[in-house]
Amino acid sequence: MARLANTKLVKIISIICSVILAITLFMHCDFKTYAGGEMYIYNTVLNEEQQAVYNQVYENIIAFNERIFKLVTPLSHDDLYITMNAVYNDHPELFWVNTSYKYGYNADNLVIQLKLSYCISKDALASATIAFNNAVDNIVSQAAAFPTDLERERAIHDLICDLATYNAVNAKHQSAYSALVEGTSVCAGYSRAFQLSCQKLGIVCYYVTGMANGEEHAWNIVRIGGNFYNVDITGDDTINETLNTHSYQYFNVTDGQIAHNHIRSELSAMLPACNAI
Repeated sequence: MARLANTKLVKIISIICSVILAITLFMHCDFKTYAGGEMYIYNTVLNEEQQAVYNQVYENIIAFNERIFKLVTPLSHDDLYITMNAVYNDHPELFWVNTSYKYGYNADNLVIQLKLSYCISKDALASATIAFNNAVDNIVSQAAAFPTDLERERAIHDLICDLATYNAVNAKHQSAYSALVEGTSVCAGYSRAFQLSCQKLGIVCYYVTGMANGEEHAWNIVRIGGNFYNVDITGDDTINETLNTHSYQYFNVTDGQIAHNHIRSELSAMLPACNAI
């Protein structure tokens, strides 16, 4: 009986900890802006049904739901793909969720249920959140010491390049966590780290997907001085590690300046043009 009671106590404590963690995550989310506004531009290009699923997916990620759940409205396969990418592209702060997922569909070939996957376990999430927030705060506090958005943006660029090394082996490489906490990542992790850090300082920054040099790639668009520019921090860091110096070849460049080797995806083509002179 004592062992049974102890088992029940452990389960109760585990449930309480999960509830506290969920509440903590919810308290750090601004529900007036998480699904709209200029920081979350991908949501604004979705239709009403896609937006409903976007909101539902976001809330299930926050709740760390590991179970299959029914979509609030059925979506076609293509619409689900667009919606899921909109969530991931808008929210670099959701560092614990994988960009892969499973879904089920009905006889009409419409997706009706979804199962999320995570790159960090629920048990490890509390400590990972502390490590992640500390890493972000460290970059933001250093960048905030500069007076202008341009100088702050450049500081963020340099700090992430100094912190991270390109490595596709990291299992969390699609998350900002890989670049900021573990120090190894790919373009997705670099770009999400840059996006989140800029957002923390009020700099509008978007996550961009597409092709670069014939391969799938991610980079950013930022708004500085009222104009939009491309930033490929991964491209710059690759040069950094080769020449052992900070490169700005892909820092605040126009669409025309990178058109020879960067092509936006259909979804990211809806983002603002970067054509400032």
